[in-house]
Amino acid sequence: MQRRHFVTSLALSAFIARPALADTPPRIVLSTLVGTTDGFVARWLDLIYTDAFQRLGVALEIRAYPAARAAAEAAAGKVDGELCRSFDYVPAKANLLRVDEPAFHASIGAYAKRPEIHLKPGWRGLRDSPYRIEYRFGYAIIPRRLATVIPAEQTSGTRDAVSGLRKLIIGRSDVYVDFVDIVDTLLASPEFRNSGVHQVAVMERSPFHTFLNKKHAELVPRLSQVLKKMRDSGQIERYRQQALKELSL
Repeated sequence: MQRRHFVTSLALSAFIARPALADTPPRIVLSTLVGTTDGFVARWLDLIYTDAFQRLGVALEIRAYPAARAAAEAAAGKVDGELCRSFDYVPAKANLLRVDEPAFHASIGAYAKRPEIHLKPGWRGLRDSPYRIEYRFGYAIIPRRLATVIPAEQTSGTRDAVSGLRKLIIGRSDVYVDFVDIVDTLLASPEFRNSGVHQVAVMERSPFHTFLNKKHAELVPRLSQVLKKMRDSGQIERYRQQALKELSL
């Protein structure tokens, strides 16, 4: 009799637990090449997309990787897509769909330490220049643009913005090219505040988009609509200000 009561209790417990499991939101995992060393941008993206996916009833997990691995994880289907890539990003495999509405627009800037270095705005400002140009690995848009204006032997890549700025300071490069939001945040930090590194030109301003695996195709237009509503309401800008404020605390 006791055994029968025990089995019945287990069955009842399992039945009661089912609604809780049913209420668990679906989960999506996205890779990103923007990490905590990139200043407030990582936090800004976290705020934007956690909110956006919550509005869709989806729990979001963000995994930061070096740029090449972020692409590889998405190509292999080990994650559900990439959080933030340029409009003209070409995935390693044709298994990703671009979300039309960008989360934000970002400017790419050129930075130098030597005071005599001056550049005209735009990529053509580097044409025929004698400078050694360094950029960050993984951002396909930057080396692609550089290849149109300067010989490959004058360019090199580095793993992150911190390394890029350090190499610039010790003279291993003449110009460092990266995203303005990332570099300007680092230049305000104790390590680089008095380094003498300064922006010499803005190269371009570009939209950045989420790319989702085709198995989530139904989410693509819905996420686009949510991001547009968030932008139109000013929520994305409010999250930007929140991320900047948290960084300064």
